[in-house]
Amino acid sequence: MACTKKIAYDILNSCETIPVAGFEKKGWILNREDMTATLDGTDEAKITAIAMAGATVAYTITAVKKENNGGFDLAVADNSPDTFLHYFSFQPFERDAQSIQNVDQMNDLVIICEQKGSKTEGCFVVYGLETGLYKKAASQRVNDNLGLPTYELSSQEGQGERFSRYIFWDTDYATTLAALVALET
Repeated sequence: MACTKKIAYDILNSCETIPVAGFEKKGWILNREDMTATLDGTDEAKITAIAMAGATVAYTITAVKKENNGGFDLAVADNSPDTFLHYFSFQPFERDAQSIQNVDQMNDLVIICEQKGSKTEGCFVVYGLETGLYKKAASQRVNDNLGLPTYELSSQEGQGERFSRYIFWDTDYATTLAALVALET
């Protein structure tokens, strides 16, 4: 029983919406247990507000060029609903002990990134909203890739998300960006 549903809209690839690869320089990392997301009543894959608990904050992740990468893989099941395993990888530059400890110990995260291209609904994607992202792999070879380590985060096996990615959108681009920046303090 794969809990199939019917398609509800046309799938339109339009010359008005030109695909662009990559994320913008700045993204946000949130401890999942510290945040609450408000989903749109009609479009469940759309987040309209995010609140942090108490004095907790969202942290930023900055990448030059393409050090941040994200996406999903479909997990098809015959005896339960299909889910999506979210994925995010990054390459931190910091070498001090505190930064290494911070990255090595992180788990159960939500990542929000801004996609390059048009700044319309869908440009802010969210990974790990329902079940979190956890370290899946980490590696470093000092003679490869300028010696940068690569950390990979993903949904845990058997704990996929309902949607391939969520989007965060509150009214317009400026309002949504301001809401994200406000989570930092």
